[in-house]
Amino acid sequence: MKISSCLIVKNESENIARCLESQQNIADEIIVVDTGSTDNTKEIASKFGAKILDYAWDNNFSNAKNYALDHATGDWIIFLDADEYLEINTQKVLKQVFKHVDKDKAIDSVLCKMVNIDGYNGRIISVNPIVRILRGKCGIRFSGAVHEQPLKNNNPLMSVNITDYNLIIYHTGYSSALIPEKAKRNIEILEKEIANNQITNLTYYYMSSSYFNLKNYEESVRYALLALKDPDMKLTIMAHQPYIFLIKSMLLQKGKYATQEIEKYVDMALKEFPTHPEVWFVRGNLKREQNDYFAAIESYLKAIEYNKNYNLLLNNDFPLQLESVHIYLAELYIKTGDPIRAMEYYFGALKIDRYNFVSFTGLYKLVKNQAPAEIVFFLNSIYNKENKRDLVFLITSLAKLGNQLLANYYADHYKKYEKV
Repeated sequence: MKISSCLIVKNESENIARCLESQQNIADEIIVVDTGSTDNTKEIASKFGAKILDYAWDNNFSNAKNYALDHATGDWIIFLDADEYLEINTQKVLKQVFKHVDKDKAIDSVLCKMVNIDGYNGRIISVNPIVRILRGKCGIRFSGAVHEQPLKNNNPLMSVNITDYNLIIYHTGYSSALIPEKAKRNIEILEKEIANNQITNLTYYYMSSSYFNLKNYEESVRYALLALKDPDMKLTIMAHQPYIFLIKSMLLQKGKYATQEIEKYVDMALKEFPTHPEVWFVRGNLKREQNDYFAAIESYLKAIEYNKNYNLLLNNDFPLQLESVHIYLAELYIKTGDPIRAMEYYFGALKIDRYNFVSFTGLYKLVKNQAPAEIVFFLNSIYNKENKRDLVFLITSLAKLGNQLLANYYADHYKKYEKV
């Protein structure tokens, strides 16, 4: 059995080596389609024995990927982006997976778990089922100029979820700083497809998502409603997300939409996706806006619980919201007279990002009346006095909050650190 690795790239010198290293003991051939690199991407790929093909970029990701497929000769194809790579255990078991699925010719592809990581701070943004492993030489083609999807005879692929193995791919290309730029690019491409009546079951969803990322919430609502009208949207791994963008966008346009209208879509989402953490998250947001504190707490706690045991074959962007949910819960517990639970969730938020000043401020206000030694003991359970960045954060934060005594205490430790 022959395995091909395919990539389309442009100026990926920072990522491509890691991507190819994760496949070098699996792939028998590597096909790299370059769409105009001006750095040393191609030179790095060559060191891995890749066959490099130049492709004149035509603003269409599917065309470039299909060009790679045209040159792939493997029985199975691993088709990653350059900023993606196989998790170490996945590398070890993937050949066994190929042997397992190859016998059933009805199987076109294998589902993997994509763990999306913010390239800026390293935090997990989402965990999504995704197709990155395709059967070769069976007529699979990519469709769509952007957010392309593989099809066979213009129909969805027969994908298998191998539950005996946890197939994980890491993706580090989601930098929050790049989201607006990508959203503008995607809207331009999608508008051309709409004008040419090349509309897929995901076109309106991606328009809604892109406009939401550009904070154009009115357009996000419009396209989310169009996405929900398409019955084929329910067949995708993003089936729930038009509801999410719709409800979020309605809430962010304060006063424009009646509560009853927003509640209608929340109820519809819960009926269709009763165990999806994102749905409970947006319900929590609605209840918080209504000052229904106990219902908001209930919703956020359910979101956290469903996220812990998440096993749906649907995208899940809730991990990105986990820190915010902890802060919301802490604030809600204060409002409902439960400072002990509030402390627990501020502490949880700081475990996710210990440099979040909002979380720190909330926690400090709950302990500020304790003896200084007790406050220091508590803070030292979160922060490391031998860590320079921790010390700087503590010094500046405590000074802002008016506790110069503790700020000076940590400043003295910083001076000792500087002398070392």
